[in-house]
Amino acid sequence: MRILVTGVSGMLGSSLAVELSRKHKVFGTGNSEMSLPIDYRMFDLSNESYKELIDWSQPELIIHCAALTNGNYCQNNPLEAFNINGCATKKLIDASEDHVKIMYVSTDAVFSSSLHMAKEVDCTSPENVYGKSKELGEFFLLNSNRDYLILRTTIVGLNAYRDKKGFIEWILNSVKAKETISLFDDVLFTPISIWDFILEINFLIDQNSYESEVLHLAGGEASTKYEFGESLIEELSLDTSYIKKGYISKFTDRAKRSNDQTLDCSLYQTKFNRKLPKLKDTINTIKSNI
Repeated sequence: MRILVTGVSGMLGSSLAVELSRKHKVFGTGNSEMSLPIDYRMFDLSNESYKELIDWSQPELIIHCAALTNGNYCQNNPLEAFNINGCATKKLIDASEDHVKIMYVSTDAVFSSSLHMAKEVDCTSPENVYGKSKELGEFFLLNSNRDYLILRTTIVGLNAYRDKKGFIEWILNSVKAKETISLFDDVLFTPISIWDFILEINFLIDQNSYESEVLHLAGGEASTKYEFGESLIEELSLDTSYIKKGYISKFTDRAKRSNDQTLDCSLYQTKFNRKLPKLKDTINTIKSNI
């Protein structure tokens, strides 16, 4: 299958494109120079027309991973956030033919703090620009005539490129440098590793099941950010004393973020008879990839 993956310069997209290339003809695009074993070209998603991108890749499936994910940046640059995270989805729809299927990687941030273990049928109510911009991307697919899957998730993982640092790198680097850090003990989430998430995307591609629906595809167990970080450091036999409890309620100089980011994935697990990883499984997967 010919697959176009956007956001290949990001944490998920880079690993996803390489893994899919083992069985498919993969074309990737991102916002920086990359060296990957796939057909790749830089492309600015703020462009008005995506015809060049679609003519080059001629995809049968588009997996749209690209997004501005920094909440503070999105809050300070709302027009750019809505353009990249929302309008880019419509441009992909408009530029490609009707038979081209689309997987859109969305987020828990489309929900508010009032929901615990949010289900697919729950009403979205994002609390910040990032969540609203991703909700806009969902809107364009929900109102299209395409075969699509909207996959809401909460991923954790490692960046393939040393110049990029994410949540896990920050935890590991800080502890190894003997720096004390605070992780929120009042923020719940259901993390899934990028490698487990990619396994499920591979499964969905093999199933060829695009019923134009929203699915929650995250971890099978909720934890606080503090519990996650402490469990990771303990599993790696590092010093957990550098991990301290922090509280999002005390932070004022940041974009508002839901303190309950949990997703209920029972629909996905029941529909496809899949078992999603618990917290310990996710920690072990990260360990095996360090």
